[in-house]
This record gives sequence, C-alpha cells and structure tokens, in this order.
Amino acid sequence: MTPSAEQARVEARQILSERRFKETKLPRPLHAPLEWLGDRLRTIGHWLDVVLPGGGNVVWLVLATLALLFALVVARRLAGMRGPGMGRQPRRGGEPAIEPDELERRADDAERAGELERALRLRFRAGVLRLAARRVLDDPASATTGLLVRRLRSEPFARAALSFDEVVYGRRAPTADDARLAREGWEAVLGR
Repeated sequence: MTPSAEQARVEARQILSERRFKETKLPRPLHAPLEWLGDRLRTIGHWLDVVLPGGGNVVWLVLATLALLFALVVARRLAGMRGPGMGRQPRRGGEPAIEPDELERRADDAERAGELERALRLRFRAGVLRLAARRVLDDPASATTGLLVRRLRSEPFARAALSFDEVVYGRRAPTADDARLAREGWEAVLGR
C-alpha cells in the first residue's frame, strides 16, 4: 500500500523539523564590532567613489599598489640582511665579524699549537666566508659539508670534508694529515 501524497508531505515535514536539519547558532563575539567597522569603511568607500575618478576600481588599484610596494620594501630589507656578504656584517651584539684572512691566521696558529680540531673548524669557517664573498653560497650560516661537496664537485675538497666531518661530528682524534687535507681541499676550490 502506498502512502498518499499528503502523508508523504507530513512525514517529510516531520523529518525536516528534526534538530539535525536545523542551523546551529554559534557565538559570534566579533559580529557587532565588525559590523560597526564595516559601516564606517563603507561610508569612506562611498565617499572615495564620489571624490576619485574611477571610483572603487581606483581605490582597489591604489591599495594593491601600496601593498605591493610595502612587500617589496620588506623583501629588499630581508635580502640585504641575508645576502652573500653576510660574513662581513657585524654579528649579533654589534661586534664586527672576523675576516677570512684573520680566521686563516688563527687556524695556522692553532695548528702550530697542536689544536688541530680548532684549526679545522677555523679553516672551514674561513673557506665558507670566502665562498660567500664570491657569491658561490647564498647563506653561509647554513652551509654544510654535504652541500659544499655537491656544489663544488672537487675531489680534494670531498676528502677534506669527509675528514672534517669525522673529526668534528664523529669525534675522531684529529691528525696532522687532517690539517693537510683541509688546506689542500680549500686551496683546490678557492684557487689560492
């Protein structure tokens, strides 16, 4: 037996009156302040439509241009702070950064004093700063031996990088051979 059309409508109304088919009322604490702000901005927008030739299109074009200029200024400032010459800029705290030649001199002194791990670290920092000055590296602060080996493609440097990693990260005791490999590796890539 089939229900009549009227019975079907009654059942449909009953089903649709259930809670699951009703819109949930959520709290809207910012509704009133945003409505108020929208009213004020709408008033300003209508005024600009009347005053400016081109109306709302010109307003949006001017706002988009200002936003683009602001983004450009911020991007240039950030790029200036993180550029390849970063090694020559003052470090945190205002003290000047150490030049690669000074780091090399300290590495030679450490090597003569038998502080071979310190010599390796100083020579690595000097080499990275020289690569940054030549614009081979974008961010010398994040340069790793793996990145340098891939980018420089130099067998002498690859041997020096492996030796450096074994000593510095693997905690292997450094030898005079490690210091020699470091000098030869950096000379190969820097051409000095």
